Amino acid sequence: MSPLDVISWSLIGATLGLVFSWMPGFHIYNLLALVVLLAPGFITYNPYALPYFALGAVVAFSFASSIASTYLSVADESLMLMLFPSQRYLMLGRGHSMVLLYLIGAFGGALFLSLFSLTIGVYVMPVIYNLFSPYYTWILAAVVLFLFLSEWPKEGDREETGIKRLLAAWRQILGGVFVFFASGILGFITTYTGLLPTEAAYARLTPLFIGFFGMSWVIRNLLSRKTLPRQNTKDFVETHPTAVMNGIASGVIGGGIAAFFPVITGGMGALIGGHMASGRGDDTFVVSQGAARVVYYVGALLLLFMPTARITRGAVAWLIGGIYTPKTWLEFYYAGFTIILVAAVSFIATLYISKAVSKLLSIVSYVHVSLVVAVFLVLLTYIITGLTGILLLAVATAIGFTAQAFNTRISYCLGALILPVLLSMTGTSGLLLSLLGIG
Repeated sequence: MSPLDVISWSLIGATLGLVFSWMPGFHIYNLLALVVLLAPGFITYNPYALPYFALGAVVAFSFASSIASTYLSVADESLMLMLFPSQRYLMLGRGHSMVLLYLIGAFGGALFLSLFSLTIGVYVMPVIYNLFSPYYTWILAAVVLFLFLSEWPKEGDREETGIKRLLAAWRQILGGVFVFFASGILGFITTYTGLLPTEAAYARLTPLFIGFFGMSWVIRNLLSRKTLPRQNTKDFVETHPTAVMNGIASGVIGGGIAAFFPVITGGMGALIGGHMASGRGDDTFVVSQGAARVVYYVGALLLLFMPTARITRGAVAWLIGGIYTPKTWLEFYYAGFTIILVAAVSFIATLYISKAVSKLLSIVSYVHVSLVVAVFLVLLTYIITGLTGILLLAVATAIGFTAQAFNTRISYCLGALILPVLLSMTGTSGLLLSLLGIG
């Protein structure tokens, strides 16, 4: 394995990641799964080709996927917190500025991840793993409680009387509880039953996440019939170095938590990191989301390259881990330098993609674009999961729309992922299976 081979494989992966990751509803895991299924010769050709190809694709995905969340309001579980700021920026004609802020945070997160991992990280991460691994169940339960306890009523001061204000506040909170358990039960049924065909088992949660975080927002765009102002595509942002540094620090903390602890996603980690770093302002928030997303996705995969730890986190790492096992520290160092290289390429490429999409939206009606996105999401779900996936998509969309109706966090939809795992960890899955009549 030569440095030229590593650079070639990672840049090929980055190219495919940049081509597909700006598309709404697309997840990099779907691309990598298709590569494994449709091109088995790529795996047998060289044992090092797939891992560095995947690393390049994941880095590119972490950058370019900001396009869909900004201009098309379609995000996955790690970008759900960014939807409201992105909508504000977009309606002010500053969607490109928001993408640039995100990219600044993403590159800062990639730079920190590489430098930390290649220096003290190799000594610190195994210690942290051994220290916290016996308490994963309690940590996950604490994160769920934090999600509920940190929910602050947004509508309590708008009503005329104290009773009405109290009811409005509790409506939002109870709406969040309902969304969490409704999505949790849907995720539980999807996980523990054979609703989806066997060949689509690897993507059993795909229709749920597309419905929760994608289709529900697209439908909202269609109903509101928005008209976008002309977008400013100058590479300029109004912020302060202190805000940028605070955002990167917040994102690194949140993304690190999400990358290291199982089931905790980038959005949840970013929420925790934001509270720990006390970030203020939309610019700090968007920068933190970029850093958190890169550290979450790329950091989880980078753990796979550590020959002494063998920590597997995230769907991509599980997919690659069944084929690849690191043998030398040189492979790990190659991975660290690959992250910086692909991050720089992705930064520049995503800026140009953002400008192209901005110009497109100034020509084509936003309602028509949203309609095309909705059709694309339905077709994508059907291709991956079939007719049953369409049914799950419809139910998930209703739950995601319920979160918007109650004006509560759409992050509660992560109950689809958290609740089944938490029940499995506590040994109570059988009880819920019996209650639902599917055990």
